[in-house]
Amino acid sequence: MSNLRKDPTRGQWVLVRPSSAPPPALTDCPFCPGNERLTPREIACYRKEGAPADGPDWSVRVIPEADPYFRIELPLEREGVGLYDKITPRGASELIIESPRHEETPGTMPDEQWEKVLWMYGERIRDLKRDLAIRDILVTRRHRIPGSRITHPYSRVTAIPIIFDEVRRKLDEARQYYQYKHRCIYCDIVRQELADGERVVHETERFVALVPYAGRAPFELAVVPRQHGAAYEDALSGDLVADLARLISRCFRTLARVLDDPSIEMTLYTAPNRASKVLAGEWATLADDYHWHIGVIPRPERLKRVGGIYINQTPPEPAAQALRQAWG
Repeated sequence: MSNLRKDPTRGQWVLVRPSSAPPPALTDCPFCPGNERLTPREIACYRKEGAPADGPDWSVRVIPEADPYFRIELPLEREGVGLYDKITPRGASELIIESPRHEETPGTMPDEQWEKVLWMYGERIRDLKRDLAIRDILVTRRHRIPGSRITHPYSRVTAIPIIFDEVRRKLDEARQYYQYKHRCIYCDIVRQELADGERVVHETERFVALVPYAGRAPFELAVVPRQHGAAYEDALSGDLVADLARLISRCFRTLARVLDDPSIEMTLYTAPNRASKVLAGEWATLADDYHWHIGVIPRPERLKRVGGIYINQTPPEPAAQALRQAWG
């Protein structure tokens, strides 16, 4: 049986999961309209009014992953094994099928379709956070990642009973900065980057797209809302979603133009589930110190590291300039 195990020397979790047989090869894409019988039953869906569930008349569809890493059906059990810690992989692994059109890409998808996808992100995060066994949720969108089995446009929602290691580091840094300066670090980054202008790629009324000062990869992007807010799902409004849809679409199109349609991984970072606390006062300042945001990494499979230190061979400033010039 799968379980989460904590390495006490690094403070990081590892999912120990026996390998399973690969799914049978399908001649038809199971995510295209008309093939709904080839997927698990849908969890949520935007479809034509009156159209039956698990039928073809949909615009965005959510299904559980066929062979998930984390399962909603499992009981949450924490166990001490001597000095070690172990937790059952209670959570959820869901696929958001973004479009009925198989050949759609993040850069060609119309803004109106992106809006539906972004609304669905919020709905799934909000729904999963009602489960007190779930502590953290990430939404990832991958495009042209080498070796990916799925070629239909989709995003993945992963909900887990612990805090993702990367998210915990972000939370710790944000909290420490707030304790020292009584300001949100992300709000300060937005202010400084707008003042400097060197690494800003594009700004709108509600968002700033920038190349991070210490970007881990060439042409990495961060999309940060100007208005402070810890949780993505709480910030949503019609105007904000429309603005974000346009910006995300343009980010993907610009990266495709500059880098010849590279592989890309986009991650939505939102606040952990504040209703699920292990320690008293764990999220005492979260609403003030954390700030939801989106990260976009081109060619993530090429990330270079030495001893855990990322190596970026393209300085962020000329990368931002190239993206500004290509933005159009």
